[in-house]
Amino acid sequence: MLNRSSPIPLYIQIEQGIQGLIVQGELSAGDKIPSEVVLAERYHVSRMTARKAVDRLVASGVLFRKQGMGTYVNSQRIHHGLSTKLSFSAAMDSLGLQHSTRVLIADLVQAPVYVLSALREMGSGQAIRIKRVRLVAGEPVALHETFVPSGYSMILEQDLTGSLTKAMTAVGAKVVTVRDTVSATLANEMHAALLNTEVGAALLEIHGLGYGDYGRPLRFTKAFYRGDRFTFELEAAPPADMTFDIAVRQLSPA
Repeated sequence: MLNRSSPIPLYIQIEQGIQGLIVQGELSAGDKIPSEVVLAERYHVSRMTARKAVDRLVASGVLFRKQGMGTYVNSQRIHHGLSTKLSFSAAMDSLGLQHSTRVLIADLVQAPVYVLSALREMGSGQAIRIKRVRLVAGEPVALHETFVPSGYSMILEQDLTGSLTKAMTAVGAKVVTVRDTVSATLANEMHAALLNTEVGAALLEIHGLGYGDYGRPLRFTKAFYRGDRFTFELEAAPPADMTFDIAVRQLSPA
């Protein structure tokens, strides 16, 4: 029950109560929590107060919503490197997570001008488009849309439900370096439908341009990751002079 004489707002007390049920094991990953109407009745608060508690838990990634189905306890967050050079399949394998891919589009298409410019394909006007939803334990968590120069049409004969990195390497389009841009965005109707989340849900958007030997652009990727399912990690080595300085200080007598 809520302590109405406490300085802690009621919605935070409800939030803490739901978190307590998860910690105690009464609610597990994938379990559906009571609706906001039921929570409001149970705690004798307004529906707005109940919704605020649930919204905070969704925003922090503890819960997630399925359109038209309700709100559920989230699984453990997925730790992933912040680069489109990393293979999603390989990363999920390394974490021991069951994953699959749903191919939405794999065809030669009239590509957007910005894609053709990035791939230096303005003359042809076409590129191979591969659009895929990536799933973990059957749940859609990421949307990847990749464009490859039209000269690599043989990639359409590869298995695109696995690692695209392997498929590209198999057709002679091995990516050696990448340049990524990262930004936060909100899910639109398409994202919400494909990723089983709500319009306005937090997403991380990564644009990556992959290059082969001699700096030739080989692929342009737009990737959208659900913010409630991923924690992104970035590793960077210290500058050489900093490493040297640290080593000198460690070797110097006190």
